[in-house]
Amino acid sequence: IHGNGLGGEAVVDVRIVDVTPRDGLQDAHAYVPVADKVALVEGLIEAGLTTVEVTSFVHPKWIPLLVDGDELVPKLGHVQGEWIALVPNERGLERALTAGIGTITLVASASESHNRANLNRSRKDTLEILSRVSERAHAAGLKVRGAVATAFTCPFEGEVPLQDVMWVAEAYLQMGVNHIGVADTLGTATPQAVKGRLQSLNSVRGPVPLSLHLHDRFGWALANVTMAYEHGVREFESALGSLGGCPYAPGAAGNLDTEKLLEFFAAQGISTGVNVELLQGVRERLFEALRRNLPPPSP
Repeated sequence: IHGNGLGGEAVVDVRIVDVTPRDGLQDAHAYVPVADKVALVEGLIEAGLTTVEVTSFVHPKWIPLLVDGDELVPKLGHVQGEWIALVPNERGLERALTAGIGTITLVASASESHNRANLNRSRKDTLEILSRVSERAHAAGLKVRGAVATAFTCPFEGEVPLQDVMWVAEAYLQMGVNHIGVADTLGTATPQAVKGRLQSLNSVRGPVPLSLHLHDRFGWALANVTMAYEHGVREFESALGSLGGCPYAPGAAGNLDTEKLLEFFAAQGISTGVNVELLQGVRERLFEALRRNLPPPSP
């Protein structure tokens, strides 16, 4: 990785998408009220994280801690930024449109077993539904991102074949998505695996940009960031305090820590446009909200 100050090369901007409000809180130990979520997003924006995944429009039965997306999104109208919401189906899209979200993320797993655990349907059926969602979303003027979950390993099947990752990614390209995200759901990807997937995706994606969503079970995430950067990735997803995981992926680790990621780029002279010092207070207030809302201990 080279930026300003390394070899005299020009600064290369990297965009960090903070996913704390959605992925970070979807399986937290406590529910964070809407007022605290608004304050979280305000703090992220103030620090310079202008793109935030704020919620998901999944049925509350499956993700009860994000039941409030319909209430949260309209309360963010006073803050300038790009809000992203995960949308699993057409009902979720209807909620997203009503709430006023501008960007949605579609999700399908490269692994059949994880897709059935996460979305309760096959990959084929999922992609057929998402194709209709994408068409409607584009017609409504929304940006559409396509996320490939379990792009490296699956908690049920082990290593995921590259051809399965490519099958999902190519389906997204046929839908005309604006962006493709590659997710290391378990946090077990190696730099060599990242290299192999990105080389194949770069050969077919055309002008559609890629992002990398990393969890960090073994402490390899920053090595994977380096490999991805060297293969053209300029957007990375992360969460404060390494929060998050996946309720439907046993053993999934927390997300790559936003502050560590920012410090990693800053140490190499690469500009992210984010003031990492401001994030410390944002993280502390979020953790206090989590502590304040912990359920009482069982008798």
